[in-house]
Amino acid sequence: MTSSLDAALSGMLTHERGLDLIANNLANVSTTGYKRAVIHFQDILDSAQVLAVLNGEVPAGGAAVTSAGVGVTNVVRDFASGPIQPTGRALDLAIAGDGFFRVRQDDGSVAYTRAGNLSLDADRRLVTADGDVIDPDMVVPADSHDVVIGRDGSVSAVRLYTAAELAALPPDAPTGGVLEQIGQITLSRFATPTGLDAIGRNLYVETERSQAPIDGAPGADGMGEVHSGFLEAANVDLATEMTMMVLTSRAYSLNLNAYRTIEQMLSSANQLAS
Repeated sequence: MTSSLDAALSGMLTHERGLDLIANNLANVSTTGYKRAVIHFQDILDSAQVLAVLNGEVPAGGAAVTSAGVGVTNVVRDFASGPIQPTGRALDLAIAGDGFFRVRQDDGSVAYTRAGNLSLDADRRLVTADGDVIDPDMVVPADSHDVVIGRDGSVSAVRLYTAAELAALPPDAPTGGVLEQIGQITLSRFATPTGLDAIGRNLYVETERSQAPIDGAPGADGMGEVHSGFLEAANVDLATEMTMMVLTSRAYSLNLNAYRTIEQMLSSANQLAS
C-alpha cells in the first residue's frame, strides 16, 4: 500500500514540474527567439522486482515488472523555427534556417542564441538585448551611420565623405556617404541541438551531447540566412500549451485524489488494527 502512495506522490511531483514548464512556455510567448521546453517521462520500475530480475530470478508466472510511479527523464528544447516577423529595424536579425548567433558573455565564455534583437553599446559594438557582445565583435565607426546587414552576414556601415572626397564628386552624385564593410556575422550549428544546455536569458551552451559547434557564414555550409529587419518569434503555440495545461492539471488531480484515497484507506486500516 505504501508503494501505491509513492506512485501517486511521484505522479503529483512529475505533473507539477510539467505545469511549471508549461507556465514558463506561456510566459515567454512574446520572447524573441524563445524555444519551448518539452518534458519527457518514464516509468519508475519496482526496485524489488528489478533487483530480482538482475539476480536472474524470473517473476512468478512470467509476470511483468510493475511500475512504482513516474519520473522525469529529461527536459529538452524544441528548436523548431518560430514565425519570422517584420520589424523594419536594420539591427533586428532573424535566422531563416539552422544556426545560432555566437555571443561572448562578461566572463569571456561563448554562448548561443536565436534572439537577434541587436543594438549598439557605448563602444558602438553589436550587442544583444542583454548586452552580450556578438562574436566575433565588430565596431561601427563613430563617423558612420545606417548599418546594413546582408543575408550572408556581412555588416557594412555608411561612412561620411571626407571634404576631399566631396570635392571630387561629380555635381549630380549622391552625397550620403560610402558603404564600407566593417565585419562579418558568424553562425554556429550543432549536430544535436537538443543536447544544448539552457543557461537562462535565452542563451545556450554546448555540451558533450550537443557535440562541438560547426561555425560558418550565413547561407553557406548548411547555415540559415540572416534577414535584417525581421525577428524570429517564440515557437510557442498557445492552443497546444493550453491543451497540455488542461491535461496535465487533470493528471495531477487524479494522482492527488488517488493519494488521498490510499491515505484514508491506510488510516482506516490502522484504526481497525488498533
